[in-house]
Amino acid sequence: MERKNIRIGTWNVQTLRSEQKVLNLVEDVDSKRIDIMAIQETHYHGTGSEYLKTSEGKTYVLYYTGDEESSGGAMEFKEEDDNHEMNQLPMKDKRTGKKPHSIPVPRLFKLCSKILCRYENKEGSLKNMVYSAKYPHRDSMMALLSKTVDQGSVIKSALADSKILEKEPGFNPYLAQVLTAELLTKGCLQGDCKPIIVLRKYEDELLEHYRKNAKKMPPKKKKVLFPRYVRINTLVASADDVHNHLAEEGWILYSYKKESVTYDDYLDLVENLEGSTYMEDYHIPELLVFPPNTSFWKSEPYKENAIVLMDKASCLPVFLASIKPGYNIIDGCAAPGNKTSYMAATINNTGSITALDNNPERFKTLNKLVQQRGATCVSTLLEDFTKLDPDQYPDVRCIFLDPTCTGSGVGFHQDKISEQRVWDLSSFQSMVLKHALSFPSVKKVIYSTCSVMVEENEEVVKKALDMYQHQFKLGNIKKRLPGWKNFGSEDYSFSKKICKTNPDVDKCQGFFVAKFVRKEKSSEEMPNSSAQKEGEKRKEQFNEISDTFSSKKKKSKKEQPSS
Repeated sequence: MERKNIRIGTWNVQTLRSEQKVLNLVEDVDSKRIDIMAIQETHYHGTGSEYLKTSEGKTYVLYYTGDEESSGGAMEFKEEDDNHEMNQLPMKDKRTGKKPHSIPVPRLFKLCSKILCRYENKEGSLKNMVYSAKYPHRDSMMALLSKTVDQGSVIKSALADSKILEKEPGFNPYLAQVLTAELLTKGCLQGDCKPIIVLRKYEDELLEHYRKNAKKMPPKKKKVLFPRYVRINTLVASADDVHNHLAEEGWILYSYKKESVTYDDYLDLVENLEGSTYMEDYHIPELLVFPPNTSFWKSEPYKENAIVLMDKASCLPVFLASIKPGYNIIDGCAAPGNKTSYMAATINNTGSITALDNNPERFKTLNKLVQQRGATCVSTLLEDFTKLDPDQYPDVRCIFLDPTCTGSGVGFHQDKISEQRVWDLSSFQSMVLKHALSFPSVKKVIYSTCSVMVEENEEVVKKALDMYQHQFKLGNIKKRLPGWKNFGSEDYSFSKKICKTNPDVDKCQGFFVAKFVRKEKSSEEMPNSSAQKEGEKRKEQFNEISDTFSSKKKKSKKEQPSS
């Protein structure tokens, strides 16, 4: 039997995440005529193998296992050494014992798919969801997610044409989008987990669709840079404490006298805000304004929840409600909880706030955020607001509603929204609002959306007023917004009593707010018997709408493919 000498080496590479590092490795191994190289500290994703070629065309096989958090390891063999056991047996991860069919999805892709799901469900901005958690390689996550969202239209179209989600019903659609974005960026997908193997079957189709349709996409709109808005959380720190801490971090407060500055003057100041200068908002005293893209991830006030990153538009519903300490409040669509915590700060944790959301994941976020921000007057319920019995809340004074909408005011959905989708949302929003107005003791109902569509705003308000005109009217919100220019559509008689934000003018996201106020009793009211009949009639109408919508929702869920 012929004896064969085998040269074996070891190398602690610290990381093989860099493509150049991998190429340098294979060249060095070849130059030293090493047959087998044991490698440590690879930090590779999952478990698998890949072929590597030297500049002279020699081929090596790299078997690897690990992830970004643990060190991981690898073995490199010359391809000609096909008698070694690694070629005969499926490689297992020493930590988990998993075979290739159960190789985990690389953590980068898994995390990005979860965040993409939350983003499309309107749980927050990409930047906030990525950077507010202690994820490894957050910059890489942000880059991949931005690509996925920016190319969302062509990615979804490519997946639809390939019918991959129909042929592979267990494929997570959000993971499919993320992997397709990675494919379009790099031209190929590396890895041996099942989703990547499945997507590679459709690689040519997806790339071809992208080449044909990428040029047809409308030019990307120039992104409007809004200032960075920061709300002082008075449940944790006073305004003076926050200003003093910001001064220690090098920030300079630009002071102006509101009585001598118009809203137009203020907008000019905001437009030219730069460097280390910040200012207070013109309307909301506890809201601070910083230059665009100002980062607060390392700021102590942010870490301590003394300040909250919150756009001015999102603050308007609570600010315009004029709620007072001691109020009993219901937040009917509360998650993720920014407005809920603002309510708690406004009433100084006196009174009570019942915050509801019917989505388990969003509900977890709501509980976490409320606790972090010191909102001790808030109790949370994993419940559908429309299922609440109004008679069980005899002391509620104010109800806030920010129901699911198209998100057309904040750019959550850049694709064209179908008429059917808008109609379905408008019907749901009307049902939610009418239910809120049916609470016998409620004095104020604040309805808001992050949509700019009339169907979700003025039309919903009109239907509610038609049904409850004897009991409610729209409150005058102009008093709290001196100099404001944007109100409702002039096609509606109540246009000046509702508030809209215009991103190009008001330097904040697109939003809509209407405040319903219960009318004071007068001698002209309907007799008790008539009022009772009218109330019973409205209750029957609401129940009919609710039943119709619920059955429609169940039908929609049955038709939806599994993921």
